[in-house]
Amino acid sequence: MDGGGRVGRRRGLVLVAAGLLCGCGTASGSGAGLEQALVVELPGFVLGADSPLDPTVCDPEPSGPNVPPPALPAGMGAPTTVFFQQASATVEAYAWRMTDPELTARDAVEQTQATMALCDWSLTTAHDLDGDGERETPASESQSVEDWTGSQWTGTRVHRVVSDYEQVDRRLVYADDVVLQVVVRADSDDPADVAVADDYLAAVATNLG
Repeated sequence: MDGGGRVGRRRGLVLVAAGLLCGCGTASGSGAGLEQALVVELPGFVLGADSPLDPTVCDPEPSGPNVPPPALPAGMGAPTTVFFQQASATVEAYAWRMTDPELTARDAVEQTQATMALCDWSLTTAHDLDGDGERETPASESQSVEDWTGSQWTGTRVHRVVSDYEQVDRRLVYADDVVLQVVVRADSDDPADVAVADDYLAAVATNLG
């Protein structure tokens, strides 16, 4: 999150009544079988409008050179998407079923992993922690990259934290012929508030069989 404000201010979303009743999200896209697999029950979350795809897999260092961060491989096509929200967090999911033997799901993830050196950084910057529009409070900020596996998925976790303020947890993973990017944004630095990523990945793996 590049200083654009916290979850509540960053996304002007309209809740859908069906989501308020069932606590689930809806998917969009044309991936065969992916729409149903991406729609899971996430306690405490409701349906939100689809979020546009962030084409990068991490955030650039705020004080670093003006170099774009790594992007997903070209040629993956449009993803199937689903989006959930609650008052202080959002969950975005983007999935691709890879049918081109020249770019398998494993290839797509591993090619991206090979470009992630710029995603690992730590610094202290000024932030608007009180919401008055002024960046007057120093806060530590870091983004880490690590290999991640779980619930049949293999790939990478990128975790950005602004101390006492907010965090973004990204997972870029694959299983069989599916690539899945899950992005959790939370208005706190408590690791428990992004643990929903693990729950979501496990539920989607179960749906995919």
